[in-house]
Amino acid sequence: MKKHWVKKKDLDTPLCEVFSDTKTNGTARQWVAITEFVLGVSPCELDKMNFNELNEYMDSLDKQLMKVVN
Repeated sequence: MKKHWVKKKDLDTPLCEVFSDTKTNGTARQWVAITEFVLGVSPCELDKMNFNELNEYMDSLDKQLMKVVN
């Protein structure tokens, strides 16, 4: 969902400061690292991705995670 896409400059900003409808103080970078660990996915270098790649990767992780928890 593009309205929840993260800018690279916000990777280390608490998500509650990036998105007003989010309550977590964790960062997007932390979420990616935890999700990669849970899914057993090799960590990606987020800083080398462009805006679209970064957010498509995060969306992909989210979809994979939803399959595991549901």
